[in-house]
Amino acid sequence: MADISTILAMSEQVTIMDQRLVGQAISRNQRISTSEIVSVIPFQFTFKPNSYQLYSQNRSLLANLRYYDKSLEQYLNFASTGWVNYIAYQGDMTSIQIAACQWQTASSGQNLVLGSLPSISSTSFIVKAGDFCQVDRYAYIATADVMRGSGTTVTIPVHRTLLTTLVSPEYAVIGQYGTTVALGGNTYTGCTFPIILQQYPTYNLIPMTNDSFIQWSGPFKAFESVL
Repeated sequence: MADISTILAMSEQVTIMDQRLVGQAISRNQRISTSEIVSVIPFQFTFKPNSYQLYSQNRSLLANLRYYDKSLEQYLNFASTGWVNYIAYQGDMTSIQIAACQWQTASSGQNLVLGSLPSISSTSFIVKAGDFCQVDRYAYIATADVMRGSGTTVTIPVHRTLLTTLVSPEYAVIGQYGTTVALGGNTYTGCTFPIILQQYPTYNLIPMTNDSFIQWSGPFKAFESVL
């Protein structure tokens, strides 16, 4: 079904904001100081689709966008688009091995604990820095390379604090592999972001023979929906 990920797929450029909320001040003698407000560090995405999509072929997409508007939660799935490189897995496990791994209830703070590990070399990488790991609704970015080792679990440090508490093990989603928990009644393959649109541009119809091109007035801006 055509949805917000379809808009992502046809976009010419994607801008990503995943920085902490940090303030800076420079004193009169030119010394810089910083302060940080602890936040959930929500992912923010800005993307503008190209202007060469036929109206006749995208009416269901427009209907879907019209329904969700800037009010309801939608789900942005990079794995189903040409932008999969953003979340692409860098480690040494196969997709089947990833799907069999489980996040453990010991996960807390900025550390994810992964169990049910595959029988691979102890020097193989479970994840590398920059890999995306999804637990429940939310994605986290690994901040260090983690090798298999010889234990039954590994600990993966991530860029933000775990936003949900695991009460039982949960099957892993890493990069473009694994199946998410139900989001809005559906599951997805690969890391998927629950978002609400902050900017939802209007569109113009540019006439052509027996049809029209859709020309968007500006970019879409999506803000991660953290409950």
